[in-house]
Amino acid sequence: MKISLNLRRFYPLAFMILASSALSCSAETGQAVSPEKLHGNSQNPASSKVSPATVGSSVAASVHPGSAWQKYSPDMEQLFRNYIRPDAPGCVAGVYQEGELVLSGAYGMANLDHGIPLSDSSRFYMASVSKQVTAAAAGLLVVRGKLDLDKPVSEYIDGWPEWAEGITVSHLFNHTSGLPDIYDLMAIAGISLSDVMSIDDYMSVFFNGESLKHLPGQRYSYTNSGYTTLAKLVETVSGDDFSVFVDNEILGPLGMSASHFHDDRHRIIPNRVISYAPARGLSEEPLFSDVDPETDDSTLPEPVFRQTYLSNFQGVGPGGLYSTVRDWARWEALWSGGYSALALEEERVAEFQKLKELMTRQMVINGDTLDYAMGLDITQWQGQVMQGHSGSFMGFRTDVRRFPEHGLALLTLCNREDANPGRSNREMARIFLKEHFEAFLLPYQGVYRSEELQIDYTITVEQGTLKLHRRLSPNGLIREDAPDMWRAGSWDLVFQRNEEGEISGFLVSTGRSKEVAFDRVPELIIP
Repeated sequence: MKISLNLRRFYPLAFMILASSALSCSAETGQAVSPEKLHGNSQNPASSKVSPATVGSSVAASVHPGSAWQKYSPDMEQLFRNYIRPDAPGCVAGVYQEGELVLSGAYGMANLDHGIPLSDSSRFYMASVSKQVTAAAAGLLVVRGKLDLDKPVSEYIDGWPEWAEGITVSHLFNHTSGLPDIYDLMAIAGISLSDVMSIDDYMSVFFNGESLKHLPGQRYSYTNSGYTTLAKLVETVSGDDFSVFVDNEILGPLGMSASHFHDDRHRIIPNRVISYAPARGLSEEPLFSDVDPETDDSTLPEPVFRQTYLSNFQGVGPGGLYSTVRDWARWEALWSGGYSALALEEERVAEFQKLKELMTRQMVINGDTLDYAMGLDITQWQGQVMQGHSGSFMGFRTDVRRFPEHGLALLTLCNREDANPGRSNREMARIFLKEHFEAFLLPYQGVYRSEELQIDYTITVEQGTLKLHRRLSPNGLIREDAPDMWRAGSWDLVFQRNEEGEISGFLVSTGRSKEVAFDRVPELIIP
């Protein structure tokens, strides 16, 4: 049975649960996909109905009772509640398990001029999330033996500048080339992003430079120039336009018919999303900003927006990909190993398997392993392996996070400059991987005492994260920056371990007070 609520006018789905057979089965096994796999719990969740959010007098919600995922819809709607407005841009979020889109939500508007709502078929500019597809295109040529990671770029591209002679192909993938950033150079040179430019035009911008930021391979330094060069390498080696090669060799075989690299400003994009930014200074009211969904209960004023979309922009490589939350499921099926659902030939499956192994290979520099591999950040977050990338350009904010150990991926696409999709994805992860996170966090829970200040702090595990309880202050979330390095607002906490590897205390720094020691009090029990 399908329950449908429709009030005075159509509004984007406050939340959608996709439970059709095409979207509720594992791409690899064909068996039903259940969120209980993420939680290590085989029991069926209790049936519940969704309470749709109300936005003025406009709301439309669609619910498929019986889906194992429907119990999460109130949490998700609460997380994105500030985007549910009929007169503002917003976000679309997708949840993928084993390469299947099992949950999606659309909040806000795709086009304010025409009142078009967002949906999971809205085509977003993906910004730097595009880099993993660019890396896949160039990486496929590496797998086929047509591009050598260890060869200098100058062997492939005519006119490559002498001052960049030491850069190899591998340096381009992981941002260790030392090339100055192409968009920074354009800004300095007074070249508008609205100027109509080809790949060769973009290449000429940094070809006219004079020096590298550092020697190639010496350190990580994020630069869009490397991925512009990778797109040019694909053209040079394959003989095809970059967008054509990607269509024929990656997007086409994966069945991503609603995705493309936009190198032709005249091309029609069905369901195109327009981007916006708050028009600061036009209102005396505070503008919308992302808030912590666990601690903020305020009702924020509706902001005034200005359009930031650049219709002439057609750069590809560092960005340039357009896609949808629904179409992205095909890309996640590739990463989850769902080849049977993609109906790929055996030869193509073997190539893509090698490609994935190549793209997740991390470089070691001066004894340290780089987080950035090929178009992907690969880190440990709250004890789980996390792959992904974020993007930010002309008012679009995008983020994808993949947890390969759990077959889970999260994609949030926003068309408002003040959105924070990276935070949204992490908050979603705390919902779906709560038990795994809490098992990792439990050793941090306890009472800690500063003998210097004669004060106790308590750290507890709540809702898949840590919370700090302190005197005369509200309880605060503690966010992980790196292993044993956490942040609570403006406070930095570095946890200490004893010889057995157990948490023994932490050092807190804030403002001009540095490394105030707190020791764990093992005999105290948290009330």
